[in-house]
Amino acid sequence: MLKGRSAAISIAALLGGGPLAGVKAQAPDSTLLRPTEVTLTVSNDPHLSGVYRSSGIATKCGLADYGYPHRMNAFAVEFPDDPSATPMEVRSVTFDADTLASGTTTRSFYLSAGLNTPRVGQPPALVVRAREPQYGEPGTVTRVTAGGTDTLKIVGTASSGTKVGLVMTIVCRARR
Repeated sequence: MLKGRSAAISIAALLGGGPLAGVKAQAPDSTLLRPTEVTLTVSNDPHLSGVYRSSGIATKCGLADYGYPHRMNAFAVEFPDDPSATPMEVRSVTFDADTLASGTTTRSFYLSAGLNTPRVGQPPALVVRAREPQYGEPGTVTRVTAGGTDTLKIVGTASSGTKVGLVMTIVCRARR
């Protein structure tokens, strides 16, 4: 009986605005669902060389520590949020760097870019594993933040039988 009475009092307090009256809801995560533009230039590939552009909403674009101390300045991008919304030239981007504070450059990151091309359809993703030197896919990424907008400039080499050059710019705007 005491349990039931305590629960009833707690529910009544919550419904009546008791102890939680005036408490504000947590602000939404500003790294989620950001308007994003992606430009990718591919070179040294007989079928894919060219410039590809897409814009839409990123599932994630921003700091991504995931609770790990070594990721205090980590940055991640997952684009797009809804790949079926409209056909895009750059159909997918996954980017992750353990350390990438604003205004810095690193040579340690992972990038995967999927394309949708008129000539070859949807080839396997182009991947740069710059943080894993054994793959011979070096690169650099620079992050700049201004006015709530994060811009990543990525230059790397992907292996897909040959060494393919990639230059990607990702611009993540502040949520509206």
